[in-house]
Amino acid sequence: MQLLAELKRRNVIRMAGLYLVGAWLIIQIAETLLPIFHTPDWVLQALVVLLAIGFIPALVFSWVFELTPEGLKRDSEIDPAQSVAPQTARRMDRLILVGLVLAIAIVAADRYWPRQSAPLASNTSEPSAPKAASAAASGTRLVAVLPFRNRSARAEDAFFAEGIHDDLLTQLSKLGAMKVISRTSMMHYADTTKTIPQIAAELGAAVVLEGAVQRAGDNVRVNVQLIDGVSDVHLWAENYDRKLSTETIFAIQADIAHAVASALRVVLSPEESSALRAGSTQNLQAYEAFLRGKLLSGSSALSADRSRQAIAEYDRAIALDPDFAEAYARKAQIQLVTFWLAIGPRSLREEAHESVLQARRLAPDSIDTLLVEAIEFYYAKLDYAAAEGKLQQILERAPEHAEAWEYRAYVARRDGRFDDSTAAFERSLAIDPQALDVINSLLEMSLLARGDVKAANAWLQRARGLGDVSRTREIWIHRWSGDIEGAWAAIDGPLANFVTAPAEVAMASRDPKRIALALSPALWPEDQHGPGDFPETYALTKAEALLVMGQRAQAEQLLAEIQARMAERADPYPSRWLGNAYYQPCDLPGLMGDLAGVRAAEADYLRNAPRDVWGSRGVKLSLAVAFARAGDPGRALDYLEEIAAIFGAHAYLWFSVAPGLDSIREQPRYLALQARYQQWLGEQGK
Repeated sequence: MQLLAELKRRNVIRMAGLYLVGAWLIIQIAETLLPIFHTPDWVLQALVVLLAIGFIPALVFSWVFELTPEGLKRDSEIDPAQSVAPQTARRMDRLILVGLVLAIAIVAADRYWPRQSAPLASNTSEPSAPKAASAAASGTRLVAVLPFRNRSARAEDAFFAEGIHDDLLTQLSKLGAMKVISRTSMMHYADTTKTIPQIAAELGAAVVLEGAVQRAGDNVRVNVQLIDGVSDVHLWAENYDRKLSTETIFAIQADIAHAVASALRVVLSPEESSALRAGSTQNLQAYEAFLRGKLLSGSSALSADRSRQAIAEYDRAIALDPDFAEAYARKAQIQLVTFWLAIGPRSLREEAHESVLQARRLAPDSIDTLLVEAIEFYYAKLDYAAAEGKLQQILERAPEHAEAWEYRAYVARRDGRFDDSTAAFERSLAIDPQALDVINSLLEMSLLARGDVKAANAWLQRARGLGDVSRTREIWIHRWSGDIEGAWAAIDGPLANFVTAPAEVAMASRDPKRIALALSPALWPEDQHGPGDFPETYALTKAEALLVMGQRAQAEQLLAEIQARMAERADPYPSRWLGNAYYQPCDLPGLMGDLAGVRAAEADYLRNAPRDVWGSRGVKLSLAVAFARAGDPGRALDYLEEIAAIFGAHAYLWFSVAPGLDSIREQPRYLALQARYQQWLGEQGK
């Protein structure tokens, strides 16, 4: 009791209350003002830490010293009869009261002050027109959403901020009149020091949205601000402090969407507003698993392991909410992409179909369902007309849906409509200017459909500028240009998802040392010898390498072993005649010189091969090589001529370096292909 009385006399308790109220006000003011000056997150974090550290010294100071009319004096030096501590106490009481009133006012304003944007209970109000005018005047409706900063104390909550950012972009992309830059492109600006006008200029964006997410237990705080891309003027800002739930997250997303729409003078339809607020699930744990699945599903960096993890997260989301339609749709998409890239088994195609059926049952008209139906028609069925129909439905509702335009380009390319494909890729890139997958696809179109190496190199440099460190495309440019030395020089390690490429380049060089290195673990790790449904990939490549090096006896022994293993399998070619297959049914008989086997494989090809104009270059080249090795040069040349007819005279470069065609290089029809290439080259002025 004596200690408590002494604490009161020396105003230590009042100092504690005053310090806490003052610190809270300082943090609130800093949290509002610091983002305006684009200060990094550590500034606010450092301020909070310093205020916390200063609490105990402030109390010690209050115990030791007293403020007198003559200044600070040690309490032990002051006669109790002359102490002014009671007057100081009254002043401190008034300051605490003022601080509490300000705190209550700030909380009340945050809760009840009219918003410029749509409040959580409504969706009709807009940011003020004068501020919106500058963004609307830019003539574009392109929106850039910077990666949300994670302000949570726990590092493991970083995924939540990333997931909220990704999901917001997904929802905005479904709105009919907006163009939204993808998360893949926007991640290039994580922790950037560039100004908002610089970012907007690079992307061609009218407005830029930036924000931060702080998660603490059952609460979430989301700070967002919308900035004019030209003037750097803040058009709208909002702080949300809410109990964490899916209803909260979807309501915040709807609020943001209305603010962006208002700035761009876009009117959202009642259906769009309703869909934003309804969200995709009411189960928070299911939503979090769904976000993790999406973050793992990026196709640019997809691997077999990441695919398995993503599917597991989607399965967890579905287990928690069996009616989660978007989780089914996204799960189907990653299953189909994994199958198509040959980094997972063919069974994924059938499993994906079940996921598509569930998405269609739960949400038949949603953009997510329509998109995955289009992807299934494209990847699993090669039904381009049906895929085009689904994509058209999406684009009628959301004309600026970048992913729909991207898939439309893929569909047109496989269908042999190369000009349409290029136009669709360019449309997608106009919406999403830093989409690496699209840029690399345009590189392929330049090189394979037009033979334009200069344009391909320009696209390569653009990809490099966006941080694409993979050497795969550079290798392609050299290899498909007939420059094997350049292709080999660009190989600096194993190539994920393209495991055979180093060996193919090495064999084209006919250099035994290079071939040995390409087949070694340094360039072809053992765990990648049999990717997906292609367990004999390494063995067949090694057998071909032995033939190229003139070691026929060893090659024949290995080929006999492969043939025996293949005979034991019920379906040795589950992905036969797909353009991205690692080997085709004609390859083994071709390597063995078995002409009857090659002809039997060709008969199967003519009966059963799906229409795939783009992928046919690899399949037809495999058939040409198989016939050349098996002793039918005429049939080999038929396929080479078909390739040149589809892609152009420059296609000669692709098979000019193939070692399996060495036996037919003096054939008159082969020399005619070479002559047509030389003529084309002269016409290009190269």
